[in-house]
Amino acid sequence: MLSLALVLSSALTFPQQTNIYLDVVGDNNDDKDWAFFAPHENENVANDYVAKKIVEKGGVFVVLRQHGDRLIILEVENQKIAIDPNRMFTKAGRISSIARLNPTLAKQPLLLTKAEQHAKQLSEFVLETLSGKEPPNTFVAMHNNSNGYMGDGKKGIGNVSIERYQTKLASGAQYLIDVASGAHDEDDLYFVTDKTDFSSMKTNGWNAVLQNPNVAHDPNEDDGSLSVYAEMKGYRYINVEAERVTDGFGEDHLATQMKMVDFTFSLLEQTD
Repeated sequence: MLSLALVLSSALTFPQQTNIYLDVVGDNNDDKDWAFFAPHENENVANDYVAKKIVEKGGVFVVLRQHGDRLIILEVENQKIAIDPNRMFTKAGRISSIARLNPTLAKQPLLLTKAEQHAKQLSEFVLETLSGKEPPNTFVAMHNNSNGYMGDGKKGIGNVSIERYQTKLASGAQYLIDVASGAHDEDDLYFVTDKTDFSSMKTNGWNAVLQNPNVAHDPNEDDGSLSVYAEMKGYRYINVEAERVTDGFGEDHLATQMKMVDFTFSLLEQTD
């Protein structure tokens, strides 16, 4: 059965590598000042709901697709090179992600450079599709994570949790400046760049993390993510993150993520 997001979308093929494409729902040139993006194809718990809301409320929703996996496989010089698509929005992030996921490239600097350029072209293709003729004020990212986090003493896996962010903040992590622990599961959280959004989320009982704006200027915090890129370029950024089933572990928190999407739209419409 085809997903609603697929039924409602049109496909744009990445010209430099035709097995990579974007599913696009909505219109990036309408009068709405927001664009939703799903970078990881296997994190799709609420994508159908987002597609439905975009059709109802306007704006655009872009899903990056290739083989259904988290990573994108770049084809460069007849070699397959992996990259995390949420690490491709800055040069430092692209190089770091490619080097980490493809350790043999350490001895092939020319190939690494070509792969970074290929990834840059893909990031530009995504950003152009999100932006249309007039870039939006707000990027909204859709993500899903695993139950708990590794080392939590509860057999958790993955690395995203409001409890982990609290620990990171307490230990002096420089990429965030505030964490609000609300009434929801630790894996259902927002990660934002705007203080007003953070305050609203905190007041309404949501788990939320506020990114430090200094990441825009600190090379040690440049991981190439869309949140860092947004900070560099002055965009408002909201990540809507919720738990999903991972290898039979955990649950899809669809109902919660749908409510989070609704709350996000309430914030967007206040400033539209």
